[in-house]
Amino acid sequence: MPSLVEIEIRLEAIGHALSDNSLAVPVYQRSYAWEESHVLDYIRDVSDAMADRGLESEYFLGSVVVTRRPERALEVVDGQQRLATTTILLAAIRDYFAANREPERASDIESHYLFTRDLRTQVKTPRLRLNDTDREFFSRLVLSRPDSAERRTTPTMESHRRIALAARVAAAHFRRVCEASSTPADRLVDWVEYLANSVRVIWITVPTDANAFTIFETLNDRGLDLAISDLLKNYLFYRAEDRITEVQQSWIRMHAAIEAVGNEALVVDYVRHLWSARNGYTREKELYEAIKRQVTSKQAAIDLSAELLECSKLYAALLDPQHELWSSYATRERQQVQVLHQLRVVQHRPLLLAVLRSFPREEVAKVLHLAVNWTVRFLITGGLGSGTLESHYSSRAKDVLEGTIADARSLVMAMRSVVPTDNDFEVSFSTARVSKDYLARYYLRVLELQKTHPDAPELIPNPDEQAVNLEHVLPRTPSGAWHGFDADTIASHANRIGNLALLGAEANSLIGNDGFDAKKGVYARSSFALTEGIARLPTWTPETIETRQADLAALAVAAWPLGL
Repeated sequence: MPSLVEIEIRLEAIGHALSDNSLAVPVYQRSYAWEESHVLDYIRDVSDAMADRGLESEYFLGSVVVTRRPERALEVVDGQQRLATTTILLAAIRDYFAANREPERASDIESHYLFTRDLRTQVKTPRLRLNDTDREFFSRLVLSRPDSAERRTTPTMESHRRIALAARVAAAHFRRVCEASSTPADRLVDWVEYLANSVRVIWITVPTDANAFTIFETLNDRGLDLAISDLLKNYLFYRAEDRITEVQQSWIRMHAAIEAVGNEALVVDYVRHLWSARNGYTREKELYEAIKRQVTSKQAAIDLSAELLECSKLYAALLDPQHELWSSYATRERQQVQVLHQLRVVQHRPLLLAVLRSFPREEVAKVLHLAVNWTVRFLITGGLGSGTLESHYSSRAKDVLEGTIADARSLVMAMRSVVPTDNDFEVSFSTARVSKDYLARYYLRVLELQKTHPDAPELIPNPDEQAVNLEHVLPRTPSGAWHGFDADTIASHANRIGNLALLGAEANSLIGNDGFDAKKGVYARSSFALTEGIARLPTWTPETIETRQADLAALAVAAWPLGL
């Protein structure tokens, strides 16, 4: 490994870095990740520095780490978000000049900061090339001229959406700068010169990927905000040594499988959940150090990267009921995955990941059924904290992977001391308040089907909220017709499950905050049995709400059973 003496560290202006180098984001680095808030913060900070301290002042942007490649562009190991966003700003200024009949200035920006041109072939090459996922889209939407046909391109990835949003934010900012100035061209030139000369970064050039990892470690130790996924990725690359290409390809394919069903943040969730399933519950802040302690050899890095790739398809399937993995399962299992997704909980994922990896299909189906029922019981009782619950699920996942738990029935026995009993669930349900409408609609839909079609009610996802609304019999902001309820009673009873009903959207809009007698006629015509039953009650009082909720609690025990 080359020595650290060969590492070059200097203070560099980010605009000069773009104009003096040919830069490429390697394929294994993450795609464009800055959201609107990050771009706005960058623009605001530079604007403030220019206004408050003058054009001769400097603004420090952080660090950029690049790896030197023989006869190739410098590869950007860290800092691609800053470089890409600076390029977007410069391209937006170029666009203004191009659109306002100043082609010389537009061409100057292009030749200095956006493109290089081969003297012999006259082929233009971007000075900054993003990774394979973003390269073509960035070239078309950002680097091409605003009147070019290439600009008419559509985002196909989440990172493309972020690039497009950053470009719109930059264009809007410089439009405002020009509208507020009597000399708009001068103001834009001020921006170009400030980016070129005064927005500074610590520019670190390292000879190898291994040295790049050392720099990552140092930056992390100094408290800089590096993404956990980047730290993990670069650590595995470092440990892979001469097998780095193999590990890089595994990481790229794993990353693509997870990002296809969500966003980049899911990658860390996935790695943590797989690690917890293998090793017991691990918090996000502990994950990087835990992996470093155990993955200490080339083969260990290769094995972990291969496992991450192998299991990524299973994790993606847990997030997407339409995933190809479920094609060999019944509709029932796809519906259960959909319900788990709609309930917006994640603590069960280490266990389900282990089950998908280890159990035969018929046992997976049983565990999905259990996971839905247990999730509802935990949501209603609130008996375990999020970390405690995930710890239990992770421990059982480890048992599954080690073969101690080999089927759904054994899993039920292992979780019996943790999952709320029928009595605890019924008692908690009888007093529960639900402030989240998506949960209330799901609970009521299942209870409705438990009463009318009790074969498999827990499978039914939330109905379309545009067609079926959540009705509060006692409104949260009642009219004078509800004079029997004081403020404290309204606060304590409006969100009680016993006060809630499903109602068609049109009917719900007609009754609004009317009194109970006015609402009863609408309830009587409802196709929902539980809603229609409210119309047969003579009055609506706190005691009525509590009695109705006790009846619903008894239904709930049957709707979401404890075991198989």
